[in-house]
Amino acid sequence: MPLWVPVVVALVGFVGVLGAQLISAWRDDRRWRREQEREETRWSRDRAREIENREYDGRREAYTQVIAAIEGFDWLVYPALTALRRGDELADEQIAELRRAREEMRQSLGPVNLHAPQRFNELLRNAMLPRSRLAMTLANVPPDMALVEELWRSGKTGYRRMRAEMRVDLGLDAEPLPEDDD
Repeated sequence: MPLWVPVVVALVGFVGVLGAQLISAWRDDRRWRREQEREETRWSRDRAREIENREYDGRREAYTQVIAAIEGFDWLVYPALTALRRGDELADEQIAELRRAREEMRQSLGPVNLHAPQRFNELLRNAMLPRSRLAMTLANVPPDMALVEELWRSGKTGYRRMRAEMRVDLGLDAEPLPEDDD
């Protein structure tokens, strides 16, 4: 047997082993890159979901604060309106409570302005400003009852629209309101 045959067989074997190692390393690199891409995609999805959940939680908490402040205010206004409709005057304690509730409503605006979409600005104004003016009007002795009734009605309408939009924004059921709901 000539000498070149074992040398060629040895070289072919060596090239085969080297080729197999290179192919194996190339496959491992590809697999590692795919795993890294999958991991990066998974991390991005998880991060996006976390941000979305945090935004949702922020909106939910802000909406809850505003709604609680408005409803707390309304719980104080209704007995005051009933008394005024009977012709009674409001006690100083009632006026002080209305001012405190008005201040709570004002302070509840910060979180909702931070977390809510821009489209809520007009809804907030329509729900809050009539109530604020109502609190100031009720403090007058005697209050202008026509203005009081108009502000009460306007504030209730604005609140119902705002609450319905907030529920829709949170993915909750909401009553459909006609455009001219009063």
